[in-house]
Amino acid sequence: MTQTSSRSPLLLFLMLGIGLVAVERWLATGSDGRRVVPVTHEQVEALRARWNAQWGREPTDRELQGLIDESVREGILYREALRLNLDRNDPIVRRRLARKMTFMLEDNSAASEPARRELAEYFAAHVERYREAVRMTFQHVFLSGVRRENPQRDSAGLLQELRNGPEGSWRAAGDAFALLREYSDRTEREISELFGAAFASALGDLHPSDWHGPVSSEYGTHLVRVLRRSSPPQPELEDVRERVVRDLLAARRRERNTAALQALRERYDVRLPVVSGPEERP
Repeated sequence: MTQTSSRSPLLLFLMLGIGLVAVERWLATGSDGRRVVPVTHEQVEALRARWNAQWGREPTDRELQGLIDESVREGILYREALRLNLDRNDPIVRRRLARKMTFMLEDNSAASEPARRELAEYFAAHVERYREAVRMTFQHVFLSGVRRENPQRDSAGLLQELRNGPEGSWRAAGDAFALLREYSDRTEREISELFGAAFASALGDLHPSDWHGPVSSEYGTHLVRVLRRSSPPQPELEDVRERVVRDLLAARRRERNTAALQALRERYDVRLPVVSGPEERP
């Protein structure tokens, strides 16, 4: 008696499992063995709501029937694709499913509003991110490599003329240039977009108020005078609070996503092929 009663939960569990499989197969096929594509009331309402959101009105009966027909068509093609294993070894399907799973992980890792202490710690650790960019005002004289045989050599004499000559003489010096000869309050990034990264970086090291050169850009050779270089003040948390909160929450989401992905990774046994070295290959 004791032996029979101890086995009954297991038997019940097995019977329940068999019953669930049978119900699932019954739902997937009709009484005549044909496959079934169910369209629920909730699906119809979702189609109606999507139409309303796109067109700003309720669909007519004919339009709604068209939406349902298209949904059924999609369902049939989807099921047939799965039946034929078309989802296997398809990099596009693989990427889309992986991307959808990533979205699900992100949705499940919503971060709560950070406490003031946490915000202050994050801000202190990344304060340079919120500092305003240094801005420079500068003038330059261009020496063309097309019009001159040796612009680098010519720059030495022209540099002395600019340093010793009357103020304003720089405007007529050098060669014609397609862009401006003077720029005001430009960041290093803006200067880099105009003249190249090397030119922008070099300007940051020049002593203001005097002419320097030669300085190379993507166009050629320049003589440059930095008139003003701003010194942005130390940022305060309250001035950039919204940005800090946004960045901290984004960092938390990344951390939680990484942890969730690692937890999933630990459920799988990844078996890599043995790759032979060049000397072992036939």
